[in-house]
Amino acid sequence: MTEDKNLFKKIGWSIYKYFLTLISLFRTNIRDYGMFIALIVIFIVFGYMTDWIFLGAFNFTNLLNQSAYVAVLAVGMTLVIVTRQIDLSVGFIGAFLGAYVVVAVETGGQSVLVALLGALVLTVIVGIAKGYFIAKVKVPSFVVTLAGMFIFKGLLMFKTGNRTISTTNDFFIQVGTGYLPTIEIGEYDLVTLIIGGFIIVFAIMSEILKINKNRKLNIPCEKIELIITKLVMITAVTGYLTYVFSSNKGISYLLLITVAVVVIYHFMTTQTTLGRRIYAVGGNPEAAELSGINVELILIIVFISMGMLAMISGVMYVSRLENASPKHGPFWELYAIAAAFIGGTSAAGGVGKVVNAVVGAIVIMSLKNGMALAGIDANIEPIILGVVLLLAVVFDLYTRNVNPVDLVGIHFAKKQYKEEFAVGKSNFAKAKTELKIAKKEDRKDLIDFEYKYTNAQGAFNKIKDKIRMSVEADFIKKNI
Repeated sequence: MTEDKNLFKKIGWSIYKYFLTLISLFRTNIRDYGMFIALIVIFIVFGYMTDWIFLGAFNFTNLLNQSAYVAVLAVGMTLVIVTRQIDLSVGFIGAFLGAYVVVAVETGGQSVLVALLGALVLTVIVGIAKGYFIAKVKVPSFVVTLAGMFIFKGLLMFKTGNRTISTTNDFFIQVGTGYLPTIEIGEYDLVTLIIGGFIIVFAIMSEILKINKNRKLNIPCEKIELIITKLVMITAVTGYLTYVFSSNKGISYLLLITVAVVVIYHFMTTQTTLGRRIYAVGGNPEAAELSGINVELILIIVFISMGMLAMISGVMYVSRLENASPKHGPFWELYAIAAAFIGGTSAAGGVGKVVNAVVGAIVIMSLKNGMALAGIDANIEPIILGVVLLLAVVFDLYTRNVNPVDLVGIHFAKKQYKEEFAVGKSNFAKAKTELKIAKKEDRKDLIDFEYKYTNAQGAFNKIKDKIRMSVEADFIKKNI
């Protein structure tokens, strides 16, 4: 009986410790995980409101395809905001370049490759020009890109002749509505299932290789329960997406392009010298300049990058709608900026992740899609988006300087320092009461009570900080 009791106690403690570890991870990395939790809540709410049509295979695939052009723009906008700049011109630049390619192919008789290369040359020239005025001439990016917004709105209307131009070329049809070739097995696509399985295996193998590498280099590894939880979450999300895509039409080219952009930029920002320099410039431009980084060149590169992604976004958009129109472009830049901020990019610069910006884009498009499916008044949509954006920025401000926390260590510390904490708390309460009475009585030795109160408060804060800063490793070494 005693052995059973001890066994249940150990199991209970293991479960309790696991959840303490997860909560510690969430609280320490709340900036990174906050939007993922918000996105899950949005999915559940709209799923319930639409009898789960929102999360159905057809609608969910359509939602991701709708989000593609915003996600690509948000990736580029993240780097712009990270460097403490802004770009208001990307909406009409993207729309103009999309129209340029369509007009060149459909009415100009050019091949798709030549048209795309022409658009690429244009966007590089525009990026250099914007970067030059911002970095060299020191004109505020707000002014330069606002001017660009007006200019490219006019160029868009001029290029399209103020009329809608339909796309008939196979390239646009494939990009906008095409999917990877499928191999049907019952109701599911084998190609999608293979890709989903490969992603899951790759994630597991990558984590194993990372653990082995860290052990060889004597670098502390994540706790095993966290690694398992992470892999379970990746498997669950990938499995759900695999089910959604395989039971619908497979994987769209729009989604493939978006994933390719995110993977390339994630690698660039996290694994390359250029990425580190971009964040260094955003964190402290003066210090970056003094350390030998060419700040002006970095800014020019960032605006060229933004232009290239605007071109990709524009081509994706005209392909999906199967036309180029002078009405394209409005609010694109605002959605991109909102997606970056919702994804946790700091308005102060130096902080932001391209993956999180994509999550921000999906949040925005999920709100639009979900409210439409739920039959909510369309006039409420911008109000909801505005509130979400404001809350995201407030969230960023309040989580900017979050200190790491280890609730397992705190649990051990509370047990070890229980008496010391109780004494400190009692002495502080006593000193506070005595000081209050002394002030009422207007005692001549009031300064002595204030001194006693200050000392008691300092001692109590010291033990509180000691508990709060405790980590599990400290107690494992002591076999507690």
